[in-house]
Amino acid sequence: MNGVKKVLNIVLILIGVCLIAFCADLMSNKLSKTKLEQLDETDRSAVEEICGIISQFDEKYGNDDVWTENYNPNNYSFVITRRLGFVKGRTYAVNMNISKDIFAQKIDMPEEYSDISVYRIAYFAPETFALSRYDSPDFTQFKDNRVLASSFDKQNVAMNGSGSLEESQIKLTFLDAVESIDTPAASENDHFTINEENVALLGLQYRILDDMLASPDEAQMKELIAEYVTVREYQNEKYPEYAAERENIELKNGCAQYVFYNVSDLIGHDITYFNKDRSDTITFYSAYYYLCTGRYNSDIGEFLDCTGNEYTGAALCRIIEDNRLAAEWQYKLNGAQGTDLTSQYTIIKNYCGGTCSEFTDKTIDDIKATYNYDEIKSMAHTLCEAVG
Repeated sequence: MNGVKKVLNIVLILIGVCLIAFCADLMSNKLSKTKLEQLDETDRSAVEEICGIISQFDEKYGNDDVWTENYNPNNYSFVITRRLGFVKGRTYAVNMNISKDIFAQKIDMPEEYSDISVYRIAYFAPETFALSRYDSPDFTQFKDNRVLASSFDKQNVAMNGSGSLEESQIKLTFLDAVESIDTPAASENDHFTINEENVALLGLQYRILDDMLASPDEAQMKELIAEYVTVREYQNEKYPEYAAERENIELKNGCAQYVFYNVSDLIGHDITYFNKDRSDTITFYSAYYYLCTGRYNSDIGEFLDCTGNEYTGAALCRIIEDNRLAAEWQYKLNGAQGTDLTSQYTIIKNYCGGTCSEFTDKTIDDIKATYNYDEIKSMAHTLCEAVG
């Protein structure tokens, strides 16, 4: 009996401790640091990042400044949870009205974000425990709302570019909103063939892309587009197994990356292709150099299969927009369906066949000579030797 009584006392003590902790958590959440400027630097920066994205889509800017009206972050609710090593930090619900929830405390926002609702959720709110698994952003249900849930820490809030909290919010909401981009599913055989010529042809296209992004005059741009299409068509004919999948990734992931760049510009970030912070701007050809010489930190196959195409797709969007290569081009891409899809490359290629036709007399050998193909091929040889 004494043993049973002892166990019962321990259980009662544990229940009492839990109740005290539960009540202390509720009181702390309700009474402590209820203004944005009172939050710690990482929490405040994360909340400001989400609010900064939302605020760009008000009447001042309008949806078409970034994409068609299908995409508007104001239509989404966000839940972000702080990572503190192995434990969960505070959770914040943004763009969601949960004022009657006992576990939620509204955060007083400055005037620039006064129309965006932000609530801090108590540690012991039942719904928050399931959120700890959202290291990678994804959509889920939270308090009867469909939300984009993700976690944050000091690193991905401070990061300006690839891997940032900002990037995940913009790209996932975009891909979710623009549902009509319906690209064919990849098969298990859709992979970039790694051999010296195929890699070198990619490097040659990167050289031309850099020149296209440098805002040349109209005549030079037409010549560059003709060169780019000539090289790419030559590559597609020799290595057709990956051409369609490449276009798919450029379309879907590339458009999302392009929107990310535009929103980042609006909120004062300086994001360009391949860079990870404001001081580290990498051109397409320097990225090719890093890839071939072993200085690229991530998986080479993943870069060739996906990552590089994502950036290329975004670059082609920029080239189409800045040079007015097609009217209402966003709507054409947004309406892409199945095997009959219209991609960025489709638009570039069609433009080349019409307006650029006077520049299409250059052969593949002429273009190789223009861009020092021997150097490009030598780097491709280095990469192929490294991967075996």
